Amino acid sequence: GDLRSRALKKLLQVRSSLHSHIQTNPDFLESLAPVFTNPEEPFLKEMEQAALAWNTGPMAAVAGAVAQEVGRELLRYTDTVIVENGGDIWARSQEPLECLVYPGEASPLSAGIPFTVHAGEGISICTSSGRVGPSFSMGLADSVTTIHPSGPMADAAATSLANRIRGAADVTPVVGSVAASRKLRGVLVLCGESLGIWGDIKLR
Repeated sequence: GDLRSRALKKLLQVRSSLHSHIQTNPDFLESLAPVFTNPEEPFLKEMEQAALAWNTGPMAAVAGAVAQEVGRELLRYTDTVIVENGGDIWARSQEPLECLVYPGEASPLSAGIPFTVHAGEGISICTSSGRVGPSFSMGLADSVTTIHPSGPMADAAATSLANRIRGAADVTPVVGSVAASRKLRGVLVLCGESLGIWGDIKLR
């Protein structure tokens, strides 16, 4: 059936919880570093935990968190869910998920990089860029795409890793750090002509 009304209702609930928490805790909105504001809502706590794990502000995790909250709600009514929120995705599907990361017109790989991810248990796919889109980034990556079961974790990780990409030479060490830490299921980084990939991502 049509789940748009249920998705919208959950989205409005999430936005309301977020706005009310920010009104009493403005640091949650403004900080570029982890903060601890003792929120009641589990998804807000998860945003703070993701910020701590990746040394960002909690709002670096907001798009992934919202996609996840809406997606989990819709799982009550259907087995297959794909929620896209400004380039950040939370999905569950028994079929492999076919994705395309778009690194921008200036990239030598501007046609995009197609890849496949397993989403049978629920997965988040988040992308941050220093060149494309409205989100704040301190880096110059064309794109950093992260895979993690948690939407907030994937989103904060994408922001954190993209901040560390100042040029093509940074791609290998950044991907290597993810491989060593095993903090993510997978990562795909594009900067200029450099492409780095590790983990549960299959190029098509």
